[in-house]
Amino acid sequence: MKPSKNTPLQQPTLLQTIVAIFIAAFMWGMGNVLSRSLLIEGINEIYLVTVRVCLIGSLLFLYYAIFIREGFQSTIFKEATITGFFSVFSISWFFIFALQYISSGLVTLLISSAPVFTVIWIKLLLKDEEISKTRYLAILVGFTGIAYLFLRQETGLLDEGSILLGGTLAFFGVQCISLATVLNRKYAPKYKVATWLSYQYPLMIVASLIAYIFFDIEAETLNLSQALRIAALVIANLSAFTAFTWLIRRVSALQVASVDYLVPIVGVTAGVVFLGESFNTNIFVAGVFIFISLLLNTKEEFSS
Repeated sequence: MKPSKNTPLQQPTLLQTIVAIFIAAFMWGMGNVLSRSLLIEGINEIYLVTVRVCLIGSLLFLYYAIFIREGFQSTIFKEATITGFFSVFSISWFFIFALQYISSGLVTLLISSAPVFTVIWIKLLLKDEEISKTRYLAILVGFTGIAYLFLRQETGLLDEGSILLGGTLAFFGVQCISLATVLNRKYAPKYKVATWLSYQYPLMIVASLIAYIFFDIEAETLNLSQALRIAALVIANLSAFTAFTWLIRRVSALQVASVDYLVPIVGVTAGVVFLGESFNTNIFVAGVFIFISLLLNTKEEFSS
């Protein structure tokens, strides 16, 4: 039986890093738009989360069983389950309900505040990673853009929604992203990408099914368009998680946080184009701050 632990990994090239970041950002940004389009049509939030988690987990397990075929390993199961609770289960629930109160573009824009809290979790869990003054400045600039949205009571919807409710839910989702980024950085480098992802899902599927049964959710009757969008959502999430995990095994947690700055660009644009969401001065100003913080955050990594 082949061991699941890998030999030391080489640092990716600049091109490889950029490609992985853009794949993860594009797929996560489009995922929020696909989810909100289904919610607008009345698809239940819990049903959508449960179907998505079960489909992704089943596909990963099938791949693992056919191509990896390793025996059960309790250490990976424990580490991946802890990480999966934040990166799979909690993120899904917080953001799916946030989408009821704020636009998909604004949800993805709020994700850009993740590096602020990633630093806190790095300090607590990854004490060996250094944080420069330039990165602290990048964090401050990015957070300023997010604070501006709250001060302006911007929801990204046309005279609808609630930044207080949606923003608070998204805030907790951002905490989960930040913690999951650090946990992935701590544990994922020891394992193969497929192995690590596969072990994150079993208990998350069980937890989702328990919630589905507890809240007595009925199965939805989907039309062809809705079924295709759920399939696209599953593909988008799988692609994003694979690109993200590949990257987090090779670079610092703060460099991976660059993904969180690019996701809003995709989400805001797609939300305006496909869902008729608002793009106004508030979102533009916040976006400028976020773009500047992205440049500051990645400057040291790519110039070293």
